[in-house]
Amino acid sequence: MAINPKCDKCKKELKEFGGILLSPPNEKSEVKKFHLCVGCYKEIEKDSF
Repeated sequence: MAINPKCDKCKKELKEFGGILLSPPNEKSEVKKFHLCVGCYKEIEKDSF
């Protein structure tokens, strides 16, 4: 069974991996991980820097 990951921002299937976004830790030191496609990563990177 193949895994078909999707971008957590745009919900499209990932053809290639763009990046991983980690949330700040919560009060239990838990961190959420989000997978991003190349386009969404570039968009977030552009807006962040």
